[in-house]
Amino acid sequence: MKTHVSRLRFYALLAAILVSGAKMTAASDRPNILFILVDDFGARDLGCYGSSLYETPGMDRLAAEGARFTQAYVAYPRCVPSRFAIMTGKHPAAFQKDRDSVHVEPPRDETFGKAFQEAGYSTFYCGKWHLGEGVSAPSKVGFTTTIAAGAAGATRSHFAPYDKSRTGGRGEKEMIDGLEDAPDGEYLTDRLTDETAKFIRANKEGPFLAVLAHYAVHTPIEAKKHLTRRYAQKLAGLPTPDRLFERESAGENLLVQNNATYAAMIESVDHGVKRLLALLRQLEIAEHTIVILASDHGGLSSRGGKREVATSNRPFRAGKGHLYEGGLRIPLIVRWPGRVTPGISIDTPVMTTDLFPSFLEMAALPPRPEAHRDGVSFVPLLTGGRRNKDRVFFWHNPAPRPSSTADLFSSAIRAGDLKLIEFPVEKRVELYDLSKDVGESRDLTRERPKDAARLLGQLQEWRKGLSLSDSPRVRKKER
Repeated sequence: MKTHVSRLRFYALLAAILVSGAKMTAASDRPNILFILVDDFGARDLGCYGSSLYETPGMDRLAAEGARFTQAYVAYPRCVPSRFAIMTGKHPAAFQKDRDSVHVEPPRDETFGKAFQEAGYSTFYCGKWHLGEGVSAPSKVGFTTTIAAGAAGATRSHFAPYDKSRTGGRGEKEMIDGLEDAPDGEYLTDRLTDETAKFIRANKEGPFLAVLAHYAVHTPIEAKKHLTRRYAQKLAGLPTPDRLFERESAGENLLVQNNATYAAMIESVDHGVKRLLALLRQLEIAEHTIVILASDHGGLSSRGGKREVATSNRPFRAGKGHLYEGGLRIPLIVRWPGRVTPGISIDTPVMTTDLFPSFLEMAALPPRPEAHRDGVSFVPLLTGGRRNKDRVFFWHNPAPRPSSTADLFSSAIRAGDLKLIEFPVEKRVELYDLSKDVGESRDLTRERPKDAARLLGQLQEWRKGLSLSDSPRVRKKER
């Protein structure tokens, strides 16, 4: 009898070891994911997206080795609601109502970090979070390791100490969480890259999900002096345009990329991308790691007063804050070794709500449709599969900042190549055919009244279904 029991225990132990080994093998077969999110990064702020000023060899290489989306949209043209959409796969309009702020709130909201954490991934978040504190902190919603990821929406300086402004500006918080002891003069972009590299080295056996969310290239516009000097010299050798600004909405919009300091900021971000790609190759995990690069909205190109702007999104109209293409379009690059044909461009429109379900499918994890309810996986686009030509996109800007970024209270819809924007306060609608007029310069409402009426009806029905206001909330203070 004892012998029989011993044998049973032996076989049970052997089975447990085999199951454990199978789980370990399955885990090691899962791809790593490195997601790099750049703040306020415009759709034309890379060489591979058409910039002749900014030098981005690291990102250009990433695009050459992967797929480059040419019509990638954000769900909102400012930081917080856009990041909410990225993290949760939900459109922010239903949650922000008349505000331009919405935080991750468990258990209402589930992040893709939580999904990967529950699947056995080591999860990491480094950099700008901006989606709440306490129960809304990244450490509480799926990320085991977090660094410099508090509620701050900006740093007072990109050079340490990060709580002391060098340009007279003010960040939302006095200090970037966890970097109080940073040595004087340290550059924040470099520090965040270093921390991400440490995590990757420590978790090279995988699988891991790492999010590097830069505070750059958001204001304050500050960069290393030697890089700024080089771009100033480069600009000095270029023709001087006849005019720098054009009228736009409640202010004006920059027509050319001409900010040497901003160009230098971009180069530092790009240098970090090169370093991380080199590290993946050095650790021999590059072929097993999916790398995604994106932005949270269009570049800062429009202003209501005389604030400094960063870039130009031309040929796209306007920029950060606006529902024109310059505010909504972003760079989106995906390198997926063995699955994505290197160097391809994808012109099918997608939205950043799609990142959550796409990450899950890339990792062969089950979808969570109740969580990422407004997202659609774009994996089929990466692998040559179906293209959803009938998808309709919606946007709503309930909290404009006319004296800051010159945007107005507005809503928008895109169906096919047609895009309609409604400005309820001005009692005006605009209709554009993006296949022929990506700069949104020719309003077609009079030429195509039936299309305008049809899209306006769809837009108003969508807004009504979400109980969205027809008038803006008055802001006490704009930034």
